[in-house]
Amino acid sequence: MALGAEIDAIEAAALEIYVRHGLPGDIGHYQRADRQAPWEKLEETLTPEQRWAMVQAAPEGEGRRFASSADLGVDSPVPEVRRAAAVLAACRGLRQRLAEAAGFTAQDLADAIQLGAAARRLEDDDAQDISS
Repeated sequence: MALGAEIDAIEAAALEIYVRHGLPGDIGHYQRADRQAPWEKLEETLTPEQRWAMVQAAPEGEGRRFASSADLGVDSPVPEVRRAAAVLAACRGLRQRLAEAAGFTAQDLADAIQLGAAARRLEDDDAQDISS
């Protein structure tokens, strides 16, 4: 299987954990009105500048109101959701470095190996949830 397809499969496993715990199951950028409101996916056509303008216009002190899919589970009280968030962030970082023209470095290889180990841990979490 090609590296891109492996990363896709790892992201899918992490997103399944998100969905089981009430978080969105798609890669993208999200917003919510307040801490109790559900996350809503932002239009993919928004530029980074437009997203940043939305962040700056939001009132402070109301918790996380904007986040990428990789950040949605960072503050979760559920350990497997936090692990899924870390895996999604690692996938995003690895994809970004692979897209750069600099080539694949020893650090990228180390990150890929760590990502594989994290993915196996997600699978172990999933197996435990099913057997419970």
